[in-house]
This record gives sequence, structure tokens and C-alpha cells, in this order.
Amino acid sequence: MLTYCCNRCSSADFEMAKNSFKTLISQKHKTFPADLNMYGMKCKSQLLEDQENVTLIINRRNSIRQKPKNWAWTLLRCRWQKKLVLLLIFICVCVLIVFANTHLLVRGNILSAFLSSRLTKHSHAEKQEARYPDIQATTPAVPPVLRPTHYLLNYTATQLELGSHLNGLSSDYNIFVIYTRENYHLNLKFDLFAHSLLKHTSAQLHLHVITDSESQPSVLEILQRQIRRFRRTVIYTIYDVKVCSSIIQDIAAKLSPYFSSTPNSYYSDSLFFLSLGLHRIADRNLNRAILLDCDIVFRSDVRLLFNEFDNFLPHQLYGLAPELTPVYRHILYRYRVRYPKTSFGNPYYPINNEGGNQHSRVHHGYPGLNSGVVLLLLNRIRNSKSYLEKLTHTEVHTLVAKYSFKGHLGDQDFFTLLGYEYPNLIYRLDCIWNRQLCTWWKDHGYSQIFDAYFRCEGNIKMYHGNCNTRIPE
Repeated sequence: MLTYCCNRCSSADFEMAKNSFKTLISQKHKTFPADLNMYGMKCKSQLLEDQENVTLIINRRNSIRQKPKNWAWTLLRCRWQKKLVLLLIFICVCVLIVFANTHLLVRGNILSAFLSSRLTKHSHAEKQEARYPDIQATTPAVPPVLRPTHYLLNYTATQLELGSHLNGLSSDYNIFVIYTRENYHLNLKFDLFAHSLLKHTSAQLHLHVITDSESQPSVLEILQRQIRRFRRTVIYTIYDVKVCSSIIQDIAAKLSPYFSSTPNSYYSDSLFFLSLGLHRIADRNLNRAILLDCDIVFRSDVRLLFNEFDNFLPHQLYGLAPELTPVYRHILYRYRVRYPKTSFGNPYYPINNEGGNQHSRVHHGYPGLNSGVVLLLLNRIRNSKSYLEKLTHTEVHTLVAKYSFKGHLGDQDFFTLLGYEYPNLIYRLDCIWNRQLCTWWKDHGYSQIFDAYFRCEGNIKMYHGNCNTRIPE
């Protein structure tokens, strides 16, 4: 056994181990058997045990080294790397926040800084044209095709589908209404709208309803019920809301950064700029049309409203009634601080109009315009180069910057600026044709001057129940 141990261990190691054991024995005053075979066996077992321990340790280390590591942990293993990654993430988040809250033109300036080498190849005029493309440049190469469907509805409960052609049927009273995203309140409003419209007129009406597939059955059911009630016949045309939205998308893209509240909000939808592009959607044979909100209630014959077209001056394209709240006084506070004597944002009638005689009107103020009722001369709009120029990016930006304007009411904001800067384009409809009932601003900081804006004297012919206001009986 000793010979076997010595073969595995060198003689020097054996003598060293032997001396160390003897030293330990002498220090601790212990005796061991003198049999060298027993010592050899202990040496062998000790060496084997140490060898096994070393092998286990090496195998364990190898298994740990061979285990694949997560790349994220490897990246963040060092402290300076972790700080660098966190700093980069923080910078990216800050850039996204700034980008989301900056002006559209500021974003263009930021991007132009990174593309300066490319932009230097263009002249200054080409830069302006690229930044503010006109309507023709932004029109898609393949415009969507609008195929409205026409129906003839009568009180005998029969529904005649005319397809894409009216087959000789026509009307001088074309009324456009938007009915989308149906809900309970919208259903009630449209039902009251149709009821009051048919109740107060005997004219042959042509209703143009821009709706979606989910809302279309409700529109048809309401119209048929009211038509049977008043024993009337109505020409009814349906427009696909998605196609109409895409047709005016370029206009909405120019105006929504200035006249919408937040992205994807109620007034940021392109349909709330529909009146500005209705001349593209309406048939080319239509000249006079009226766009109405669903919360309009008639108190007189709609033919009287169409008679207002006869009062348009040669250059007037649209007809709108004044805004009856101080909303634009609020929006224009920066401009009014710089120009305290401006009439922009003041009430339409003088506050000290004694006697309340509306025939002695002196228009001391311009409170803005309301787009709940819009009269449109479609052929004039199509042929007006000056109006189409007002819809370019350059003109819109100049107009907004001049008045420090940031609105949230869609086409109404643009009409308000257009009517103040270019008054020859807008016909001022009397407030009796759009008697708004919203009193929200009275309870939000303008109670003392609210009545000066809210007054509308005369025989009310149409109520506008905006802000979900109840219509008076």
C-alpha cells in the first residue's frame, strides 16, 4: 500500500507529509500507530478526497461560466454603463415630451436642423413651398371616390332606392347634417331636429346625411317615422363618413394644429372642418346648401332661412350668425392685452343699448361666429381663388400668429378669424337664426359680462341647444 501511495505521490511529498504529521502529533502530544501502511492509506484517502473536492470546484466554476447571461444584465453590470443607459433613456423621454408639445412649425424647424445639408440645395422660396404646400400639392394622387346613395321617402312607408342617380328629382332646399357615433342623446337630438323641420315647412326637402354604417339604420328609422307623421315626401341622400373625411383630410391637416384642443379629441376630427370642404363633397349641380348641427330646433319655415341667400353681396361665400358667448374674448386675451381698444372679442350689441331696440343697432363689437348654422354658396366657393389661398399653410399660420390665436372649436375658429380679417367673405346672419342656449361661460369667470354676449332680441326662428342645453317649449 505504501508503494502504491508513493507511486501516486512523489517521495519528497511523502516525506514532507510524513514530517508534517509527526510535527502535529508531537505538538498535540498524540500518538499514532507506527504502521506505515495505515499512514499510506490515510494519505491515499486524503489525496483522493482533495482531488474530488478540487474537481467539484472546477466543474462548478465551468458550469457557471458556460451559463448564458442576459444581455440586459451584461449591459448594466458596470456602474458607469448603467448610468449611461439611464441617461439615454431620460434624454429620449424628454425629447418625445418636447416634440409632442411643440408647435407643428417648430417641429419642422427642428427637423430642418438635422437635414440642413439637404435643404441648402434649395432656394428660400422652395423651402417655404415645401413647408407650406398648397391645396393642390397636398391633394392625393388618387382621390377617394364618393358614391352617395339616394332614396325617396314618403309617408306610405315605401322606400324607393334611386342608387347613385336622382332620376330627375331635385330640390331647392338642400340641407346637410352630420350624424355619426350614434348614442342615446344624439338620437334624441336628431329626432327633435327632424320633427321640428318637417312640422314648420311644406317645402320639398332634400336631406343630405353624412353618417356611418352603424348609425345609418337609426337615421332612416327616425326620418321614416317623422315623414309618416306629417305625411310628407323627402329626398334622402347618404354619404359615407370615411370617404367624406378623407376628401377634406388635407384641409383638416392644415387647420387642426391651430383649431383643435388635443389630438383625437372631439373637435380634432376632420369632420369638424367639413363646412370648409363641403364644396368638394356636394354634387356639382348644387349651388345653395345649408349645413346644420343636429341640436338645431326650428320655430319657423326653413324656406325663410334659404331666402337669406338673396341678401348675399357679390363676394360673400358663407353666412353665419354671431357667437353668443365670450369664448373668443377668453381665447384672445393675449391679443386684447396688446390692443385693448380692439373690437375683436367684444359683444355684438352695445352693452348700453337703451330701450333694447334692435333696429338701432350699432355693432360695437365682433364676438366671433358660430358654425351651428352655415349657409354656403357652393359655386362661389369652388371658383373663389382668394378663398382657396386662405386655406394654405402660409396664410393660416400668418392669421393665427397675428392674433395669437389658439382655438379648439374646429371650423368655427377659422370662420371667426376669416370674418374679422376678411369681412367681405362672410354674410352676417341674424342671431334669431341661430339662438344659442349654452351658458357654460357664465359659470366660469364671465358672469358679469355674459348677458351682453348672450342677448338676442327679436322673434327667434331657430334654437341651438349647444352644450346639451334644453330647448324651450
